[in-house]
Amino acid sequence: MSDAAAASADTSDVTSDELPSNRFELELEFVQSLASPAYLHYLATSGILNQKQFLDFLRYLRYWKQPQYAKYLSYPHCLYFLDLLVPPDDDDDDETNTNNNTATTTTSDSGETFRREMAQVQFRNFVHEQQFYSWQYRSARLYGGGEKQLGEQK
Repeated sequence: MSDAAAASADTSDVTSDELPSNRFELELEFVQSLASPAYLHYLATSGILNQKQFLDFLRYLRYWKQPQYAKYLSYPHCLYFLDLLVPPDDDDDDETNTNNNTATTTTSDSGETFRREMAQVQFRNFVHEQQFYSWQYRSARLYGGGEKQLGEQK
C-alpha cells in the first residue's frame, strides 16, 4: 500500500507542477499590461518591481521580442518598457555594445533608475503623456492627413 501512496504522491506532484494550458495567452496578456504606465506605477509603488523573482520573470519574458512571438502583440511598445525595466544583458546584445558605446552606459544601472522613477506620480504622468503624443503622431501619419493635420496644430 505504501507503493500506491508513493505513486499517488508522484502523480500529484507532476500535475501541480504542470504549466497551464493557456500559458501563452496569460503571458501575452501580462506582457501587454507592461504597456500601461499606470500599471507600472502600481508595480513600482507596491514594491513588486524590486523583487528578484519578479525581475527574473521579466527577464524570461524577453522571448516576446522574437518575431514569431512579437507578431501577436497589440501594444508592441510594451517591449520597450520591458527593456527599460530589465535591460538586455551585455552578452545578448554584443553587436550593439561594440558599435555603440552609449548602450553600455545606458544599461549600466540594470533598469533600477526607471523602476525607481516609475514610483513617482509625476514621472508616471510624463510617461503617459509621451505615450499619448506618440500614438497621436502615429495615428495622424497612418490614417490620413498626417502632415496637413500636424501642420495645422502648430
